[in-house]
Amino acid sequence: MAARPPALLFSANFYGTLAAARCLGRHGVDVTVADTGRLGPASYSRFVSRRVQCPPESQPEAFLQWLVDFGLREPVKHVLYPTSDELAWLIAAHRPKLEDLFHLYDPGVDAVYGLLNKRRLYEVGTEVGLHLPRTWFPQSEADLEQVRREASFPVLLKPTTQILHATHRKGQPVSSPEDLAREYREFARDTYAPMLVKFDPAVVNPMVQEFHPEAAEGIYSLSGFVDESGELFEARAAMKVLQRPRKLGVGVCFESAPLRPDLVAGLTRLCQRLGYHGVFEVEFIQTKDSYLLIDFNPRFYGQMGFDIARGLPLPLLAYHAATGNREALANAVADARAVSARHDEEVFCNRIALEMLLNLQRLSGALPATEARQWRQWLNTHREKAVDPLIDRDDMMPAAVELATIAYGSARHPRAFLRMMVFNRS
Repeated sequence: MAARPPALLFSANFYGTLAAARCLGRHGVDVTVADTGRLGPASYSRFVSRRVQCPPESQPEAFLQWLVDFGLREPVKHVLYPTSDELAWLIAAHRPKLEDLFHLYDPGVDAVYGLLNKRRLYEVGTEVGLHLPRTWFPQSEADLEQVRREASFPVLLKPTTQILHATHRKGQPVSSPEDLAREYREFARDTYAPMLVKFDPAVVNPMVQEFHPEAAEGIYSLSGFVDESGELFEARAAMKVLQRPRKLGVGVCFESAPLRPDLVAGLTRLCQRLGYHGVFEVEFIQTKDSYLLIDFNPRFYGQMGFDIARGLPLPLLAYHAATGNREALANAVADARAVSARHDEEVFCNRIALEMLLNLQRLSGALPATEARQWRQWLNTHREKAVDPLIDRDDMMPAAVELATIAYGSARHPRAFLRMMVFNRS
């Protein structure tokens, strides 16, 4: 076990990083976590052997140089797999600099950017027969006239991609055609890093997408792994039933859901069309008529611990694929298939976030009393089978660090804390 190559993970505040560290550490892999600060929960997992500091990914030149220096300095090649959109793109776009220094499982920049750029995802997703929300990609304010004529308001302004975006805003609702130009100008002020703009100058133009209120009630998530041949494919499904902010935000609670063969088939075609292989998490809005594709994450993701608990050890699959251990990869996929139907009653719940949401938003009036009671009942019903991204009896320190980080952040940025956690605003 000690002879296995070590793994390098980034983004210590990201729950996907913590899930990966626990999964790999429990399988005997030596884990190093790199982050800009010292308070990320993943850094304090007992399954992490070493903590190091690095520049932020938002400074891509400095970050990339640090990564190259790390690879040159270390006596053993580490497995490097992305924990963010930025890292997925940086690895793919600069693979010639990294492939001799790290064990990678990278599908290439065309595949990665094709999935993370919403315009390209819209084009290719439509080509392979998936349904997506009606979307416009104006290249100037003059193009907004078409949106005003065709769209049903409200609409959402969204970044074309989250890669190296200044604010990482998920979206901005626009309630009427009269507000569109003003909101578009304001939204377009959020800039991208010059490295990405040089790669794709058109990325600076926001997109416009019709708003579906169903997104607040339930997002269907397909997550899993596919190898380069397409033969090793295994997935799990879940419904995101609560997010923060509740209209457009990060998942807090998920419930197990059955796999939909039509969406699995469409996802398979999408991966084949772009040549993607690796870990994925794909989100669909469930409407009364269809499932609308809105996001494809070609990396580790926040609720990944839920799928690990349901018998799909995605970090281990990525690790075997990166190190070229095809036999171990095939065996791990076969084991995952054997347990795929045994966890249909489990749920995922970020208890810390849920308790804060229920208590603080109830006090502010942002959460009606009836809804608060419903979520209390939901939590009590599923308590025994709930998977938590932080609380783990075998690894308790990350939860304590998260509580300390929340307290520190609320004191340092009280307005942002009140806006999101108390008043349910993005």
